[in-house]
Amino acid sequence: MNKEDKNQTRSLKNDRSNKDLLRTEINNATDPNVRLELTKMLLEIENEEKKRKVRRWAFVGALILGIILLLLYLGTQETKEKQPNSSIEAKTSMSTEESTVSTTTDSSISETNLTEEQLKKWVMSILDLLPPPSTRYVLDVYTENDLVYIRVGVDQSDNLSIFRVNHRGELEASVAITGVLGKENWTLMSDKYLDTTIASEFLKERDKKITSNNSNINKAREILIGKKYTIVPELYDGQDATQAMDDNKAPQNLIHDGAQDIEFLNDTEVHIGLLGNYRPDFDDTYSLTKDTLIIRDNHIPYTINDQGISFSSWTSDMDGHTITWQIRER
Repeated sequence: MNKEDKNQTRSLKNDRSNKDLLRTEINNATDPNVRLELTKMLLEIENEEKKRKVRRWAFVGALILGIILLLLYLGTQETKEKQPNSSIEAKTSMSTEESTVSTTTDSSISETNLTEEQLKKWVMSILDLLPPPSTRYVLDVYTENDLVYIRVGVDQSDNLSIFRVNHRGELEASVAITGVLGKENWTLMSDKYLDTTIASEFLKERDKKITSNNSNINKAREILIGKKYTIVPELYDGQDATQAMDDNKAPQNLIHDGAQDIEFLNDTEVHIGLLGNYRPDFDDTYSLTKDTLIIRDNHIPYTINDQGISFSSWTSDMDGHTITWQIRER
């Protein structure tokens, strides 16, 4: 122990002795003035002790702070050396964290309890698979029979399509997107919020059919243009039309008034010739679907084959009687 420590220890012992002595004197003193002076002396000794303690703790605190600063400095130098790897690890960690949060958010969404904005976002994820409209989509959300419907239009037109979320939380579509009219005809588009897998597959198959149908229609149109045909009644209530007329079961003018000469002028027009001088010929339009030729009230089934185009017979009703028709090339 050095001299300074010995002096400090001796001083502390003296202070304690003086304090004990003063307390004894204070307790024994009967004169108030003496007691007051002794008390002041005791307080001075205690204050001096407190100051020494403060100085001692300040020294200890400064020493600890110095050690901490030294450790921080050393740690900073080490961190700088490892910074590139740490940065990559931090970015990877953040990316993983964000991915986890995103996955958790999507998986926690209930498809049967979506907000209006979420419903519109879900529908738009399907509409984005289609060619964009000329202007913008207009989505209208409403409730009917405990189901939520989303009507889709473009600007002021609201007849593009209708979506709904069924009782199982699946998104279904009808009308234009599916090509099926009527509210009762629904096609599944998505079974999970913002998942477009089902819709993508459906639209691919739909487009294939449309391409195939268009190909069929184009082939039929190419074959028909410039050709001449005759439409005639074939059967009357299942009996040969001529025989039914001979048996007075069919109107006597059935074949005369029913026969029509057809000439295909272009891709939309036909020239129609009728028997009898009092019924002038005229031009009209025709249309084609993938398997039907439509001329006025006649819906004529057709098929495309290696030989060209072939037609099947079709029927119509006249005053409760069934007439079977056929079309023949002239």
